[in-house]
Amino acid sequence: MEITREPGGPKSRKSLASGEFIDPRDLGPNSPIRDLARAYLQELRDKGRSELTLPRYERFLSEFLDFVERDGAPPRVRDIDIRTLRAFSSHLARRRLLAGRDAGKRPISAASRNLHLIALRGLLKFGVLLDLPVPAPEKVELAKAPEPSPDARHLDGKKLERLLETIDTATDDGLRARALLELLVASGCRISEVIGLERAKLELDRHAPTPPDGNRIVDEVTVFGKGSRYRRVFLTRRAREWLQMYLRARTDKDPALFVTRRKKPGGSYRMGVKMAQTIVAGAARRAGLAENVSPHWLRHAAITTWAKEMNVPAAQRLAGHRNVATTSRYLGSTDAELKELYKKRIG
Repeated sequence: MEITREPGGPKSRKSLASGEFIDPRDLGPNSPIRDLARAYLQELRDKGRSELTLPRYERFLSEFLDFVERDGAPPRVRDIDIRTLRAFSSHLARRRLLAGRDAGKRPISAASRNLHLIALRGLLKFGVLLDLPVPAPEKVELAKAPEPSPDARHLDGKKLERLLETIDTATDDGLRARALLELLVASGCRISEVIGLERAKLELDRHAPTPPDGNRIVDEVTVFGKGSRYRRVFLTRRAREWLQMYLRARTDKDPALFVTRRKKPGGSYRMGVKMAQTIVAGAARRAGLAENVSPHWLRHAAITTWAKEMNVPAAQRLAGHRNVATTSRYLGSTDAELKELYKKRIG
């Protein structure tokens, strides 16, 4: 890649989401790659991509820009070539984790590398649609992710109950944690879908009659999820009971379903994804689980239960999967379950 320098040295870097509107008609071979990335993010926002997806794409593309601008030069669109794409892919394969308990100790996973590369593919596809001289998106080769272990993300019933029962619900934080985990297990929602909920969507209108069970939490709710699609999810009686206890204990007026003590720039106290992940991981540690449990493990447990207790098509609809093959990936039996089934059926 031959870097084209501007007179006067490198410009100061700004967030890709900030700044004035970039008109795609003004983009050409000599335009800065950063402007192409900003126009691409504008396009995603205009198409209604999730507000949770956009920051991730911005972060992934920012890492690509930092890589090609590492010597301070502002590269142009025409500077993107196959060698640059290969070099960036190699950079990702060697990059260490930046956060978490394994920060600096091991490389990022193949799946995480692919998230970066998929965002880069999207940028190139946008450039091709604008008839700009960029490589075809398929020139970005994805990393080969290993097949997950049969035991990956698997919580059997005993571990799941231990995870829930060890939460100290005598405290406000514990009550919030129990309500959060119960909702995740009952609904099978992605964590981004749960933290995006408003409490008004869960609580019955004050004029509505109280159901026979005395619980004023609805038994179904519509969530806005992956692919900018809405779907309806259902709540168990137990999840509704814990949500009601949690909401009755709150004294704030924040509209978010789950809140923290830290105010965000916009004035809201809405819980973020990282905080929710911390709550789930903390509950797993207190339960003595060796696995590095994340909120997605609870979604996995819910989908597995639906498929076994109902059927795969029902699990697919409840999970919000477009393809049944996606649902099937959640249904692998563990080695222990396979052994038990083998002994029972084969001998």
